[in-house]
Amino acid sequence: MRKNPSGAALIEVAESTEAQADPDAGNANYVAAMVRNARAIAERQAAVGDAPEQAEATALKELLNMDGDLATLNRALVRAIRAGQAPEGTLAHLRAVVRAELAESNPRYLARFDAVD
Repeated sequence: MRKNPSGAALIEVAESTEAQADPDAGNANYVAAMVRNARAIAERQAAVGDAPEQAEATALKELLNMDGDLATLNRALVRAIRAGQAPEGTLAHLRAVVRAELAESNPRYLARFDAVD
């Protein structure tokens, strides 16, 4: 499940932050980097659309052998994990979800992680 804020909200925050930023402030470079990062995340999310969420929902339906929307399926998985009844394949599923999140939020880290793995 994608983290919040969404890509569109990230763009709004980036634009607002950029409009209010003081170019002479001591943290101007940091603020500019955060704005660039937010825009890059939003661009990567737009490029893949809802494919990661669809893939996650499909995987959860198979893992849990049930239907439902993504939020419902994730809640069911959490309940199973908390009850000590995580279905076989849960760890692989969670790794795949985190990889998809990293591909959007921090692909350079993912590349470094893959190089070590």
